[in-house]
Amino acid sequence: MLTQLIHNGVLIPSPSSPRHLVLLVRGESVRLTPKQEEMALAWAKKQGTPYVEDPVFVQNFMDDFSKALGVDLPLSLEEVDFTPAINVVLRERAAKEALTKEERKALAAERKLEREALKEQYGYATVNGERVEIGGYVVEPSGIFMGRGKHPLRGRWKEGATQSDITLNLSPDAPPPPGDWKEIVWQPDCLWVARWNDKLSGKLKYIWLSDTAPVKQEREAKKFDQAIELDAALDQVRSHIGAGLTDPDTQRKMVATACYLIDRLCLRVGDEKDEDEADTVGATTLRPEHVTLYPDGTAEFRFLGKDSVEWHKKIQLPAVVHENLKELISNARPSNAGNGNGAKPQIFPRVSSRNVNDFFSDVLPGLTAKVFRTRHATQAVRRNLTEAQVQAEDPEYKKWEAVTRANLAAAELCNHTKKAPANWSTRLERMKEREKTLQERVDLRAAQLQERREALAALPREKAEKIAACTTEKRRQRTEASYQKKIARAERRVEVAQERLDKAKAALEKHRITMDVNGEKRSWNLGTSLKSYIDPRVYYDWGQQVDYDVLERYYPKTLQRKFAWVRDDDSSDNEIESQ
Repeated sequence: MLTQLIHNGVLIPSPSSPRHLVLLVRGESVRLTPKQEEMALAWAKKQGTPYVEDPVFVQNFMDDFSKALGVDLPLSLEEVDFTPAINVVLRERAAKEALTKEERKALAAERKLEREALKEQYGYATVNGERVEIGGYVVEPSGIFMGRGKHPLRGRWKEGATQSDITLNLSPDAPPPPGDWKEIVWQPDCLWVARWNDKLSGKLKYIWLSDTAPVKQEREAKKFDQAIELDAALDQVRSHIGAGLTDPDTQRKMVATACYLIDRLCLRVGDEKDEDEADTVGATTLRPEHVTLYPDGTAEFRFLGKDSVEWHKKIQLPAVVHENLKELISNARPSNAGNGNGAKPQIFPRVSSRNVNDFFSDVLPGLTAKVFRTRHATQAVRRNLTEAQVQAEDPEYKKWEAVTRANLAAAELCNHTKKAPANWSTRLERMKEREKTLQERVDLRAAQLQERREALAALPREKAEKIAACTTEKRRQRTEASYQKKIARAERRVEVAQERLDKAKAALEKHRITMDVNGEKRSWNLGTSLKSYIDPRVYYDWGQQVDYDVLERYYPKTLQRKFAWVRDDDSSDNEIESQ
């Protein structure tokens, strides 16, 4: 609960200077208004990208551009000559590329000073008497909506918020920032600084206190503590679900079946979406076409999850769950629970996130569906770290491998996929060439070591022959001393050759591990689970055992700050037990 929140509002980017563009539209010259010009330049910047080859993206943009031009009949791309806008973009790019190194440095320094001044004005708030950062204090400017996956709104124009659209959250003792703000409210139980309705989606957008704010870090720790509580009560929760699967109350049986899928598949719960949103689903919004049941008791799930990412898994189900799903699919009908697109038949038509969370709270008060993903992702990390059997004396790259593979296991569990880099094949070839070079170095070092060992092995025999040929005691002593020095030098040369070989082998092993891990994770987004679902204390505790600072060596800077509380948190000793 906040007792004080004082800040200067948020930063709304100023529009760029007008270029006074004139475009040919259906053969007629049209001088563009500032908004029309902004849209034309945004389109010009997308030239040469896959977006302009996407028919939906193109059509959506042209529809909005037509409305901005006041054209009754929507324009096709062929009816507008964007050449003047494209030329402006090309000229500006060329001008940047033509800058000297000194000019680039001067501009960068100027931009840095400007950013620092703006951050000083808008990037901090006073929270309960303490100065803390605000996360992302700049309002998103107008631009073309990119979307993710096959989002139906991709290509639409997304108008940025103005000052009169924005509501500020300020405590009563805060002087109101100057300007024509929509509203100033005080919500002490919330951590947002500003909010507004997105003009494209109609949904609320927020600017929050930074993840480094103590009050926010306290909430972050509590989120992971909930996962620990779930782990301790997991058998009890699963018994509760199991009892619900055979409940004579059809509604309760339906909710329990959805809860089983949430637990087993790490699914998001699923909620009501607007008609123009991407057709993505969660557990409660599954439709018959998303699930295929087989006679052997297996079930195949295939649908688009959050951000239009395909979710495809085939699992063996308990007989009762298989039978429940079979019955629910056969009785599927449009939803009346606010859990999805109501016009389409739903497997769980009367189940919403509220029903699910109420069901979970019956056995563990406050338990929600999203806690399962946190618990399961964290457990996946813990299991993988244990199975890696890394020791403190192992090289650092093996510790990095263990941490990354554990992170990958969590990402796979949560289905955090991404498109593989477009240049992956080129990168792979470079890595293979590097591997070949390193292998050649190992072979060379091994040959050098063998040569030096053979030279060392020959010295005692050579020494004996030389001593046997000595005719006087004095000569024999000199020969003995000389060969002692030769053998010592030869032994040192063998030691150096062995060290070089070991170093070359380590470099080759490190490269191979890096190449293998990068190949495995190229189509998985490890950042989402690392940021939101993996309890950082599990990594931290493991790192303490194997002498590897995971927070510093593996987490990016932003997450190091987000999880700064971990190092001093007494609850880091409270580990999640493996199941």
